[in-house]
Amino acid sequence: MYHLHCHSSRNNTITTFTRPNGTPIAWFSGGSCGFKKGNRASYEAGYQCAVRMFERIEKEVEIGGKLELQLVFKGFGQGRDALHRAIMTTEGEFVRPLVKTIVDKTPIKIGGTRSPKARRL
Repeated sequence: MYHLHCHSSRNNTITTFTRPNGTPIAWFSGGSCGFKKGNRASYEAGYQCAVRMFERIEKEVEIGGKLELQLVFKGFGQGRDALHRAIMTTEGEFVRPLVKTIVDKTPIKIGGTRSPKARRL
């Protein structure tokens, strides 16, 4: 099963498409999609990453035939919601039937070390 990883932080969104053994086929981030500085964390940057990744997945299906896809989400940034909504639109119409499972690998801190001091602006 192929994996589509979406690592979404407060500063950026990185989507990675990997083979079943874990080697990456393609990746896109807010910066590689043409967004600079604070705009890399925006909803639109996450949406553009998702659309470009869908095009790359279509090429992989044309080359290799039918494949199954597992969505792996990590983090709570705006790109997470953008990828989810992009799959539900017309851009994701080709990818939607390929998705078999959805996994959330967001680390949840229980206890752990003390948080850094809050930033004051």
